Amino acid sequence: MIDSIVVSSLLQSGGEIPDGDYEQSNMQSTVVPFRNGILISIAAGYAESAGAKEVLLGSHAGDHFIYPDCRPEFNRALSKTVDLGTDGKVSLSFPFERIDKRDIGDLGRRLGVDFAMTWTCYKGGSVHCGTCGACLERKYALRYDEGLDVTRYTQ
Repeated sequence: MIDSIVVSSLLQSGGEIPDGDYEQSNMQSTVVPFRNGILISIAAGYAESAGAKEVLLGSHAGDHFIYPDCRPEFNRALSKTVDLGTDGKVSLSFPFERIDKRDIGDLGRRLGVDFAMTWTCYKGGSVHCGTCGACLERKYALRYDEGLDVTRYTQ
């Protein structure tokens, strides 16, 4: 449904997903307009209905500034919006706001996360492509260059 109202290469409404590192010139097409605002609005409504007190957003210190809905100033404003919109019943927190993806990967490893059961690739498929920006970031985060990444990649 959402791809009928917004355009992004991450949705069926957009073009091809680019390969390569996150650089504004090649990754701008992966921006899903107001994605975190939309998803957090739904999550906050669900949380309030279910009696949950908190919603967590996984944006982190290494998020790229081509994604305006991952920036700290957006997060602060959205947190205030959730507080106001739920009459203080639900708070929005950012547990990774001071650490980057590699730190998150290291934390996950210490906690025993089975990264083989997680998905990152923007392109979908049965195996991670290994060439899109998300896969390159995953390789960095999970220390592929050190042989610690258990992910299967096509490249």
